[in-house]
Amino acid sequence: MTIVDRVSESSNPAACQKQPCSSVVPSAGDMDSASASWGAVSSLEVPKHKITLGPVPGAAVYSSSSVPDKSKPSAQKDQSISDGIAPPQKVLFPAEKICLKWQQTHRVGAGLQNLGNTCFLNSALQCLTYTPPLANYMLSHEHSKTCHEQGFCMMCTMQAHITQALSNSGNVIKPMAVINDLRRIAKHFRFGNQEDAHEFLRYTVDAMQKACLNGSNK
Repeated sequence: MTIVDRVSESSNPAACQKQPCSSVVPSAGDMDSASASWGAVSSLEVPKHKITLGPVPGAAVYSSSSVPDKSKPSAQKDQSISDGIAPPQKVLFPAEKICLKWQQTHRVGAGLQNLGNTCFLNSALQCLTYTPPLANYMLSHEHSKTCHEQGFCMMCTMQAHITQALSNSGNVIKPMAVINDLRRIAKHFRFGNQEDAHEFLRYTVDAMQKACLNGSNK
């Protein structure tokens, strides 16, 4: 059966006389809610496009393929399986052994005395002292039990400072263990000079990492 536009039928009646056809007239309710025109569609034609409802009521989204699109595997998932980076030769701190919260309850530790332009050093040391995962590890003395470094070791120095600071609540201490090794942390640091706190923090963390990697292949 062929559906013919009503407007086309009224304007060209001869076209309908030459071939059998039937007209479809929309009802009054359809005229109020639907469109006023009807498209001519051959009864033998089969739509080859998939039509899905769009985000706006009454809208439609046309797809050129009738086969549903398969979701592509996530690239992030593939990278998590194999990101092309060789595994580390040595894992310093396994994730299962890191505790982000304090394992013991501590009172506020000691304050640090300014020994003359050492505020940059004091502020960085206080930040490290009150970092729970680092403090938990230092207070366990796990590093010093296995450290065989005869000379300067930043991990041993930091362990001594954090232990002293948290065991002298309400007091003021002098961070002499760190000040005495200031030039070993960075060669250009000088006691009594004004230095940058962020720069000192970076060099301190680097020295701690080198101490942990001591004896391993880099």
